[in-house]
Amino acid sequence: MEIELSEDLQHYKESLVLGLTAKQFLFSALALGVGTGIVLLLYEKIGITLSCYVATPFVVPLALTGFYNYHGLTFWQFAGKMIYFSFFNRPLVYGSTESVQELNMETRQEEEREVQQRKKEQKKEKKGGDVNVVKKKAIRMGIVTVVMIVLGAAAAVWYKMYR
Repeated sequence: MEIELSEDLQHYKESLVLGLTAKQFLFSALALGVGTGIVLLLYEKIGITLSCYVATPFVVPLALTGFYNYHGLTFWQFAGKMIYFSFFNRPLVYGSTESVQELNMETRQEEEREVQQRKKEQKKEKKGGDVNVVKKKAIRMGIVTVVMIVLGAAAAVWYKMYR
């Protein structure tokens, strides 16, 4: 015996407070509490604007954890997939199972492609366009950006406390 449910019932979510599910309400309250705590702790030292800027990186992931859902993935699952596919994804390679003549022909063509590829790589190395070099530069730039933000926040705190 099979009981079919309409699509509306399959996607039904019970609301707890103000139309929010329990997960959404919990993470909303948590994000609000963390943000309020950070702002209240830092308000006297660095002012309202900078304290809000400091609180934002803590509040946004908490809020997204409760609300964000993309194709059934939570925020952290989606972020992990994006990082994996951005930096650790490997290309798929197809191995042909054709006749020997076609394989020999493909081998010759591959050798020709490799020679052309080497020439292109030599040109790219001269120009600095290697993909791995670009990835390394992007990672370094991200690290430098984070360090600069932290140093800026530390300088602002130091300035407010010791001026």
